[in-house]
Amino acid sequence: MKKNQFCAVVDESYPLKLLISGREHGAKNCQVGIAVLKPGQRLPVSGYSRHASEEVSYILTGKVRLDTDTGSEIAEEGDLVFMPGNKPHASTNISQGEAKILWFVTPHTVPEN
Repeated sequence: MKKNQFCAVVDESYPLKLLISGREHGAKNCQVGIAVLKPGQRLPVSGYSRHASEEVSYILTGKVRLDTDTGSEIAEEGDLVFMPGNKPHASTNISQGEAKILWFVTPHTVPEN
């Protein structure tokens, strides 16, 4: 898929951007997106994300602290992270610049307005 075929932004103020979706591309069982976190930014802002979908994330740039209900890990550029379904998790950018995370979920988790 060419970059000009990616989906539009879900919400300008939200750090998640959909790249492949059901509505725009007919993806029936997955979504792909990018999260761009400013230094110190946490996603979600409080609490944890929790969804039935399995999630795979690839750290494109930066360093991210991944918090779960059982502890924390650091992931940095080039690292791949697997999050099982229903596992509470949150990401915080702990680097000096933006952290960019390419993520894949199956099935869909992000609402498509």
